[in-house]
Amino acid sequence: MNRDLFSSFLLSGFTAVLLWSAIHPHDYFTWILEVFPAILALVALAVTYRKFQFTPFVYALIMLHACILFVGGHYTYAEVPLFNWIRDHFQFESTAE
Repeated sequence: MNRDLFSSFLLSGFTAVLLWSAIHPHDYFTWILEVFPAILALVALAVTYRKFQFTPFVYALIMLHACILFVGGHYTYAEVPLFNWIRDHFQFESTAE
């Protein structure tokens, strides 16, 4: 796959997940605190892209980490539905209740 095409794919995925996370998050202040570092990283990577490039694998890992930040900002980490499913499926006890 072409490097520019791959970068465009990652950027569109970044934007899509960012927009999803901004729609009715649990708390907008928490959302801003969680999402802001990923946006700063995107700006830093965009500014330095011509002079200093990582491998596509590293950009994919950065994108994965940004998505984790977006999900945490949307739900807060304590309320992510996947974690609730894991707790219920494996019959773990919740310490928050």
